[in-house]
Amino acid sequence: MNAQRATLTYGGLVQIGLFCACTLALLVQMAIGFDTTNLASACTVFAASLALLAYLASTPALHTHPVSSFALLGFGVTTQTGALIGQSAFLVPISENLRQPVATFLWLAAFLLVAIGMHAFYRWVLAPAGAPHPSSLRGWLDRMGLYTPPGTGTLWFMGYLGLMAFVIGAGREGVFAKTLQGMAFLTWAPFLIPMYVLQFGQAYCRWHRQAVHLVFFALLVVLLGLAANSRGVMLSGFMTVSLFALLLLLRSREPVRWARVGQTAVVLALLGAIAIPVSDLATAMVVARKLRGGVNAVEMVSETWRAFGQPELLEAERADRAARVRQQYDERYFDNPLLARVVETKFHDNSFTFAATFTDSDRAELARRTLDLFVLTLPQPLINKLGFGLDKRDHQYSTGDLLAHLAHGGPLGGYRTGSMVAHGVALLGPAYLAVYALLCLAAFAVLDLLAARRADGTVLVSAVGMLSLWELFLGGITGESVHGWIVWYLRYLPQGIVIFLIVATFCRFNAWLFGGLHVQPRATAVSSMPSTMRASKA
Repeated sequence: MNAQRATLTYGGLVQIGLFCACTLALLVQMAIGFDTTNLASACTVFAASLALLAYLASTPALHTHPVSSFALLGFGVTTQTGALIGQSAFLVPISENLRQPVATFLWLAAFLLVAIGMHAFYRWVLAPAGAPHPSSLRGWLDRMGLYTPPGTGTLWFMGYLGLMAFVIGAGREGVFAKTLQGMAFLTWAPFLIPMYVLQFGQAYCRWHRQAVHLVFFALLVVLLGLAANSRGVMLSGFMTVSLFALLLLLRSREPVRWARVGQTAVVLALLGAIAIPVSDLATAMVVARKLRGGVNAVEMVSETWRAFGQPELLEAERADRAARVRQQYDERYFDNPLLARVVETKFHDNSFTFAATFTDSDRAELARRTLDLFVLTLPQPLINKLGFGLDKRDHQYSTGDLLAHLAHGGPLGGYRTGSMVAHGVALLGPAYLAVYALLCLAAFAVLDLLAARRADGTVLVSAVGMLSLWELFLGGITGESVHGWIVWYLRYLPQGIVIFLIVATFCRFNAWLFGGLHVQPRATAVSSMPSTMRASKA
């Protein structure tokens, strides 16, 4: 038993790697920014990151409650840990480009510690591992097939359906366009295939038949993303696939084989090598964006490629963006555009800075407009029928816009990114920490409906859970605004589940159209359920 305990697993290796990266990053910060503000910021982030990593490493949370645990990890990485490691990698002080770094990081650390405490309470008291789950909703989702791994044919159908929905619905308005945009997350369904192969082996499918198709599909998505000048669809796909792999590694109890670790290191080095051209491509898309709407798809791809081949043009764009720093509102934290989309520290810093200037009348106005924005998430016909007297066209702004407007005046609009935690603090002050604790408990319970225990006791994350990893990592327990976060749980997450179940059911009833898995392992929604295998030709 002692030898077994001493065996290093892949999950343990990743956690050790994260701890070492944080420690090295702290030392780098001490070397490059030995001033009080930077040291206080770096030490605060390191302490919060260490608390998070210690919690995940010392408990079975990632194995028993994987989805909620991953959302907790995402909150820490996207607000604090990512800032520490990312800025240190570029030898930039963690406090640089932030307006009030110490206050921002202290607030973020406080909310992270509250979230960790609530997750521990939730796991140990409200949803202990191994206890039968009495939820009738979970049983209904199980009968509808949410926890059954889809066959390869179903995943390919979903992928092309999501891709068509993205192409047709991008940039459009109306109910039909919104429906299509809600289906776009299915685009990355085919990339679940290697994840299922790693979990179930050849019993799932023959991998070599799928690999070539996946490469072609990825290239097709990139091409269409360039044609639509949408960095989001490419980044979300890359991040979703990367997070698949990260979650699988963190949950892996397989003993480390150093030869495989070496192979993985080579792959990571190659990915690091292409980070610069990928960053240049993202900048080239910004340059070409000036023509969006005035040229066709072929010309947009051509213009992007032309800009990509002109380093001086890309440098001019970066210089122009840097020249806008320290304006009344700016979002620059990382020079690397990819990191800037992953780490959201700057958005929280902006929002906390604005909230710190609010008077009582500002808070009252913020509360009134927050209720209006919450109502405006409903369809306009329903708003009219209920008699609220609100029109979406008169409220085309985000919470980030509203916080900046109340702090400094100026027109609304621009859809600046806000912060759910700063939004709550602006409304309720420190008392929002208690409200946030209750919101976390509700979020954890909902998120863990996206996974179910199998008969052998392991917990399998559903396909919807894996396809939602990027959104959960960014906003599972935080978001752009309080009302936006609540609406995501009340509307967009259930909408995604319903869309997935409809498409999966359609594929099962039309299995003769699609090739793929014939017998697939099934997760059980309650640990007391007997072992079972579900047949499927979809």
